[in-house]
Amino acid sequence: MKAVRYFLIFIATALAAVLIADMTFLGTATAFIRDGRMAYGLKAGSVSIGGMTREEAAREIQRIARTALNGEALILSLPDENHAFSFSAEEIGLSVDTDKMLDAAFSVGRDGSMAQQVFSMLECAFQGKDTPLFAALDNAKLDQALQRVKQAVDRAPKDASIVFLPTGIERQPGLTGRRLDTNALAAKVTPRLLELRLPCREALTPEEAEPSIRMEDISAINARLSDCTTYYIAYTGRGDNIEIAAAALDNCIVRPGDELSFNATVGSRVASAGYSVAPVIINGKVEQDIGGGVCQVSSTLYNAVLTAGLTPTDRTAHYYPSAYVDAGLDATVADGQIDFAFRNTLPHAVLIRSWASEGTLTISIYGCAEDLPGVMEMESVVIGPPPTVEVYRLTYVGDQLINREYLYTDEYDVPPPPEEEKKPTEDQARFETAPSPVPSPTPAPAQTSPAPKPAPEEPTTATNAAPPAAQPPAGTTTPAPSAPTKPPKR
Repeated sequence: MKAVRYFLIFIATALAAVLIADMTFLGTATAFIRDGRMAYGLKAGSVSIGGMTREEAAREIQRIARTALNGEALILSLPDENHAFSFSAEEIGLSVDTDKMLDAAFSVGRDGSMAQQVFSMLECAFQGKDTPLFAALDNAKLDQALQRVKQAVDRAPKDASIVFLPTGIERQPGLTGRRLDTNALAAKVTPRLLELRLPCREALTPEEAEPSIRMEDISAINARLSDCTTYYIAYTGRGDNIEIAAAALDNCIVRPGDELSFNATVGSRVASAGYSVAPVIINGKVEQDIGGGVCQVSSTLYNAVLTAGLTPTDRTAHYYPSAYVDAGLDATVADGQIDFAFRNTLPHAVLIRSWASEGTLTISIYGCAEDLPGVMEMESVVIGPPPTVEVYRLTYVGDQLINREYLYTDEYDVPPPPEEEKKPTEDQARFETAPSPVPSPTPAPAQTSPAPKPAPEEPTTATNAAPPAAQPPAGTTTPAPSAPTKPPKR
């Protein structure tokens, strides 16, 4: 019984001691709150600020913020190039909101009802409480930083290309383009920045864009299959139109089986694209219209297409014969009304090169020499009024004519008298708008072997000197294009 009494005395003493300690502890914790100090056991960023005044805690929180934001805050990398972009917290507008953090710390043991205050104060005293670091982010600064990265990362796709050198053809590979989506990138890194998980590291994954001309498209190109040169008056509205349209055709690749539309490739002939008003023939009359002269580009391309063994799929003759090509070898075009198109029926891709400068327009077609049976030329034969012409494609191997294909017959109207056309001068009538004079009918020549015509010289530059036209070996003759149905003339 004596032992039991001593044990009870011990338990009572211990409980009294604990109660006294708790009361003392509670009194101390209550005193902190009553004296305007931070709650007992409170931390900020794992650093104790319990018992500090608001001013003392503010200084400590600012020190913690400087430590947290010291060094690199954001690191963006391009894994395939082993290159990184790094930014400090200041550069991306990242900061610690010390006022918000101080208010949150000071509210512990002070907010809510009396019971809630006591519970919050005791919880903080016995278990401890860590006030989080509240970060702020200047989205405008972050966007500026990401735009600098975008400027360094983004690039347009580069097409594979061919450079014509005096020593031969040099092929240059293309380059995949890429585009960085800064909005998506900002959405990925912002949560980690606001949580101050620094440095925030992110691997960049820009969207890729393949070039339109790939190395495999040009790998078989080894020769100039054909070319056609026509002439115009430079430094005029019509001349400017020709040069703009010719530039749009340059370096176009047409893969086997694909069709090229002149209108779709060149685009609308409008003032915003640089086109000027110049003379055109509309419904048999010479009038002023924007884009005048572009038909010379389509007609020059048409001749190059025919002599490259390609197949026209959409072609319309002019109202009258043109001055810049033989009758029967023209191809008129008009926005949204009349197009010229052809299909690549050869086994390999072909490349169009187009130059127009100083009054000379040349369009050449490059491809695989083995795709053609020989060198092709065009022949236009007047067989009768008003005039009527027959068009043939001649194929040579060396100096020998191996095939003369009939293609189609064109019928033109008789040009009106010159005074009705209202042309300013004789030269402008010839080169700007005038139809060709009506030639007298001549009998179709016998299928002999005339001497081949020399190919027109191709304009060259320092980087685009074209090699001489190749003469492919003999082979099977390419089927002739069917005679097109003629829509209303222009």
